[in-house]
Amino acid sequence: MRIKRDQMWLDDALKGMTLTDEVEGYMLGRGVKEGTIRSEGIKTWMPTDQDIPDPAFVKIYGPRGDNLKGYLVCPVRSPRGLLIGFEARSIHKKNIQDYRFAETKWTPFFLGTRSAMPKIWAGGDVWICEGLFDKTALEWAVPSKDAVLATVRAKLSDLHVEFLRRFCHGWVHMVYDQDETGRKATVGWTDRETGRRRYGALDALRWAGLKCRDVPYSGGKDPGEIWDKGGAKALVAAFVK
Repeated sequence: MRIKRDQMWLDDALKGMTLTDEVEGYMLGRGVKEGTIRSEGIKTWMPTDQDIPDPAFVKIYGPRGDNLKGYLVCPVRSPRGLLIGFEARSIHKKNIQDYRFAETKWTPFFLGTRSAMPKIWAGGDVWICEGLFDKTALEWAVPSKDAVLATVRAKLSDLHVEFLRRFCHGWVHMVYDQDETGRKATVGWTDRETGRRRYGALDALRWAGLKCRDVPYSGGKDPGEIWDKGGAKALVAAFVK
C-alpha cells in the first residue's frame, strides 16, 4: 500500500536526521521542554540521501526536501502511533508547512498525540490549543496528568470531535487564541447579514456528549505569546486559578 511506502521513507528520513544546536536552542528559548522534544521526536530537517517517492511532496519541497533544509520538524502521528506526516517551521521567518499522506485525510490531525495518548487513556483532561508553541507553553501550566493537543489552526473538525468523543473521559478545555478567529472558533458567532447562528467548538463538543469549557486567560494573544513575555511564571498566573 502507498501509505506504508510513505511511512517507510519518512520514518527512515527522520531517523537519519539530528537536532541541530541552533534549532534546539530556539525551541528551548520558546519554552519547549527537553522531554517534549524527545517524546515528540522533533528534528532538524536535512535533505535526504535518496529521492522521495511522493510526487505531492516533491512538487512543493523538492525531490529530497531541499526546500525544508534547516526547518524544525515535528512528526505527526495518529492516535495509534502511526506516522501520518509532519509540521515544519522555519526558525528565521514566519513560515509553517504541514504535510500529510494523502491516504490519511480521514485521520484527526493533532500535534502532540504521541505524548498525549497515555494521559488520555489514563483519564486525564484534554487541553486544546492552536499551534505547536501554544501546546509546549501550556505544558508549563496544566496539571501533569492532563494532555495538551494542538489542532494546527483554529478549527475543531468533525474528526477532532469524534476522536475526543471516543478517547477523552475527562474535560475538554478550549484554549484557542484570544483574537477574533479564535473566539469565533470556540464560542461561535451570529452572521450579521443572515442572522444565522454559526456554531463553535463548544457547541460541537456538547452535542457529542463531552464535558467542555472555554478557558479565559489574559497576558497575551495565545499561550506561546504569554511564554515569550513572562515565561513559566506568567503562564501559571494566566491559567492556574
